[in-house]
Formats: sequence, C-alpha cells, structure tokens
Amino acid sequence: MNIKVLVLDTQVYSNTGGQSSTASYMGQNTKFSVHDTKIPGKIERRKELAQICMMHPNTFVAQTSCAMTNHFYKSIIAADEYDGPAVVSVYTTCQPEHGVGDNMAMQQSKLAVDTRTFPVLIYDPRKGDKIAQLLSLQGNPSEKTDFFIEPKTNDVYDFIRFAKTEGRFA
Repeated sequence: MNIKVLVLDTQVYSNTGGQSSTASYMGQNTKFSVHDTKIPGKIERRKELAQICMMHPNTFVAQTSCAMTNHFYKSIIAADEYDGPAVVSVYTTCQPEHGVGDNMAMQQSKLAVDTRTFPVLIYDPRKGDKIAQLLSLQGNPSEKTDFFIEPKTNDVYDFIRFAKTEGRFA
C-alpha cells in the first residue's frame, strides 16, 4: 500500500516522560531502566528502525536529521514520490530527557550524524538490484573511514564523544 510514515526518533518515549523504549541505547539511563549498582541502565540492544524497514521488500527507507536540511527535504520528497510504502526516521533530541539545552537541539542532531550515532541514509528500491545501488550514505562525514576525524584538531567523532554530551549516558 502507498502508506507514508514519519518517525521522530527521540530514542525514548518522550510523551510519557522519557521512559525506555526499543529505540533507547543499551546502558542508557531512563525512567524504568535507571542506572545504579544493580541495574546497568537499559539492558536490551537498541532496535534500528531503518535496518528493520530495509528488510521489507519494496519499501523506501530514509534515516535523516533535522540538522541536515537538504538531506531531510530530499528524504521527505523522495518518500512522498515513491509509489509504495515509505518510512522516514528523523533523529530528534528530547531536550529534558537527554539533558540537552533547548538552544542546542540542532547542534546535538548534527553531532548524532557526525559521530555515527544516527547516520543518514536513503534506501530506494527503484535504484537497482544490489545494495550498493539501493543504499546511499551520502551526507555522512568520512564515508570511507570508521569515524570522522576533525582535520584541524585531530578530534575523533565517535559514539563516546556523543554520549559525553548527554545526561542520559552519565
């Protein structure tokens, strides 16, 4: 069916006060998965929505970020034009639950992409038969290396760098 789904992925159940969800990271501190000496935070691995959706035949999938305006709009337009089911997952901070200031939402969303915490992608079944044709990782920094390294400072942009900026990983 020609159904379009837009998911704002905050990685917690934001509307119920930041409870752990299947999109929450392992070890993350949330309500009902508090990190202490007996419970090490959320104990199950995160379910990657885009990866799950790509396994469904003839489904358009995009994973994008509000901080990457061109990629975001390209994803929305392509999903809308696709004749069939389409899922667009957008990384969105939940400022109070992640411990991120309201004024930092865009920077945090960009950091999620730069650290590969939430890489952007477009999976378009119209593009061919092989995964290299179907899946575009364009928009991610340093596509051919494990992590982005800032040339001026030699700083590595990995998940640890991202986690240090959010209270949910304290």
